[in-house]
Amino acid sequence: MANKAFVYPGEAISIHYDAKRCIHATECAHGLPGVFDPNRKPWINPNEASADEVVQVVQRCPTGALHFMRHDGGAAEPVPDHNTITASANGPLFLRGDLEVIAPDGSVLLKDTRIALCRCGASKNKPFCDGSHAKKGFQDTGVLGVNVVKTVEADSQDRVLRISPSTDGPFALKGEAEIVSADGQTCYSGNRMYLCRCGASSNKPFCDGTHARIGFTSGE
Repeated sequence: MANKAFVYPGEAISIHYDAKRCIHATECAHGLPGVFDPNRKPWINPNEASADEVVQVVQRCPTGALHFMRHDGGAAEPVPDHNTITASANGPLFLRGDLEVIAPDGSVLLKDTRIALCRCGASKNKPFCDGSHAKKGFQDTGVLGVNVVKTVEADSQDRVLRISPSTDGPFALKGEAEIVSADGQTCYSGNRMYLCRCGASSNKPFCDGTHARIGFTSGE
């Protein structure tokens, strides 16, 4: 697939945009319509607001499609102190923290602070969400199922949450994290969990082995 990453330079700050990871959450256009205007070409103009204002809005992007690079000596985006996974209603898993997506060969495919993972099984940009859940009609309230999160002895100094998408199977996550329901009312904590990515588990957002029964193929 062709590269869809773009850089929009500004005097005090530049904005990086990865179109493949954008699901049109519209946090940017609602937050700073002068900077982010989908009806304009180019649609991003960093000079239409202060660098601090741009930083605040870019960091609202839940997928990591937007990032910034400051030229005014300002701070880079901070890495959150703890890792969180939110099971959104009828949508992806939204992650924030010190995150690494691990490729099958063990290399780091992506290191970021904000990621949206596909959990409907239909994304064409797996393991990332591309908005296909809406076309598929994926439905899940984001309520957490029966808790199967585990805690095992680990290096307490390592804050990284490592996400390994299994071939034709679930996301295997290693590292301290909290998984939160869509309404924020339920939270489980641990450092080992397996999360459904086929969309068919009866214990969402956790894997229950249904991927094998339905013949899910991850396609990576």
